[in-house]
Amino acid sequence: MLKLTYTSTGVTLERSVESFEAAIRQRVLLGLRIGEPVGLEPTCISLLVSHSLPALKGLMGEISQTPTHALELIHKGTTQVEMRLQGYWLAQQGNPGVGIFFINTDPALENHLVKIWQSSHQDASCCS
Repeated sequence: MLKLTYTSTGVTLERSVESFEAAIRQRVLLGLRIGEPVGLEPTCISLLVSHSLPALKGLMGEISQTPTHALELIHKGTTQVEMRLQGYWLAQQGNPGVGIFFINTDPALENHLVKIWQSSHQDASCCS
């Protein structure tokens, strides 16, 4: 599972062996204990990356072998590709820009996404 954590200082990506269900349970229980309501909703994020990234070529090969509904690649001209990732947004209610986006997909696909993130250092933005 991948977690993109949005804070006031930026966005970080983290790979976790924790199950999606366990991660959600832990964060909801934490919210209950400290008395802060949390919200969980299915959504997507969009990452814009350079078409020339070697890691992107590996991702395209992986998708052609194992199609997935969790990721859509949209070519934006000849220089950029938008990666639209389906997942879940978990955030404290009342602080909409801070939270965690969870992506639960194939480990091989996750490896490619981590490589792309590391090589591009792009920020993520929410989309509906």
